[in-house]
Amino acid sequence: MGIELVKNKQSKVSIHPKKSINKIFFEEGKKHGIYLRTLGNIVMIVPPLAISENELDTLLNRTIKTIKSAQNQVL
Repeated sequence: MGIELVKNKQSKVSIHPKKSINKIFFEEGKKHGIYLRTLGNIVMIVPPLAISENELDTLLNRTIKTIKSAQNQVL
Protein backbone atom coordinates (compact mmCIF):
# COMPACT_ATOMS: atom_id res chain seq x y z
CA MET A 1 0.00 0.00 0.00
CA GLY A 2 1.25 3.49 -0.73
CA ILE A 3 0.37 6.99 0.41
CA GLU A 4 1.12 9.75 -2.10
CA LEU A 5 2.34 12.99 -0.55
CA VAL A 6 0.93 16.10 -2.21
CA LYS A 7 0.87 19.82 -1.40
CA ASN A 8 -2.85 20.14 -2.11
CA LYS A 9 -5.45 17.35 -2.17
CA GLN A 10 -7.55 18.98 -4.89
CA SER A 11 -4.77 19.88 -7.34
CA LYS A 12 -2.63 16.85 -6.41
CA VAL A 13 0.59 18.83 -6.93
CA SER A 14 3.56 16.73 -5.80
CA ILE A 15 5.76 17.91 -2.97
CA HIS A 16 9.37 18.90 -3.67
CA PRO A 17 11.26 19.01 -0.36
CA LYS A 18 14.80 20.33 -0.08
CA LYS A 19 15.85 17.28 1.94
CA SER A 20 15.49 13.67 0.76
CA ILE A 21 12.02 12.30 1.50
CA ASN A 22 13.60 8.93 2.24
CA LYS A 23 15.83 10.44 4.91
CA ILE A 24 12.98 12.44 6.46
CA PHE A 25 10.70 9.43 6.74
CA PHE A 26 13.47 7.12 7.92
CA GLU A 27 14.32 9.51 10.77
CA GLU A 28 10.71 10.30 11.73
CA GLY A 29 9.58 6.67 11.44
CA LYS A 30 12.46 5.55 13.63
CA LYS A 31 11.24 7.97 16.34
CA HIS A 32 7.87 6.20 16.23
CA GLY A 33 9.34 2.69 16.16
CA ILE A 34 8.64 1.86 12.51
CA TYR A 35 10.54 1.79 9.23
CA LEU A 36 8.89 3.15 6.12
CA ARG A 37 10.01 2.82 2.53
CA THR A 38 9.62 5.69 0.10
CA LEU A 39 9.38 5.70 -3.67
CA GLY A 40 9.59 9.29 -4.89
CA ASN A 41 6.81 11.14 -3.10
CA ILE A 42 5.02 7.92 -2.12
CA VAL A 43 5.35 6.42 1.36
CA MET A 44 5.11 2.64 1.13
CA ILE A 45 3.64 0.53 3.91
CA VAL A 46 4.68 -3.11 3.57
CA PRO A 47 3.44 -5.16 6.53
CA PRO A 48 4.35 -8.83 6.87
CA LEU A 49 1.86 -11.38 5.52
CA ALA A 50 1.32 -12.79 9.02
CA ILE A 51 0.19 -9.76 11.05
CA SER A 52 -2.51 -9.49 13.67
CA GLU A 53 -5.24 -6.87 13.52
CA ASN A 54 -3.78 -5.21 16.62
CA GLU A 55 -0.31 -5.04 15.08
CA LEU A 56 -1.77 -3.62 11.86
CA ASP A 57 -3.62 -0.93 13.85
CA THR A 58 -0.36 -0.06 15.61
CA LEU A 59 1.49 0.16 12.28
CA LEU A 60 -1.15 2.43 10.74
CA ASN A 61 -1.37 4.69 13.81
CA ARG A 62 2.41 5.08 13.90
CA THR A 63 2.48 5.75 10.16
CA ILE A 64 -0.08 8.55 10.57
CA LYS A 65 1.94 10.03 13.45
CA THR A 66 5.11 9.83 11.34
CA ILE A 67 3.50 11.60 8.38
CA LYS A 68 2.11 14.33 10.62
CA SER A 69 5.45 14.90 12.35
CA ALA A 70 7.29 14.95 8.99
CA GLN A 71 4.81 17.40 7.46
CA ASN A 72 6.76 20.53 8.39
CA GLN A 73 9.94 19.16 6.83
CA VAL A 74 8.44 18.17 3.48
CA LEU A 75 6.25 21.20 2.75
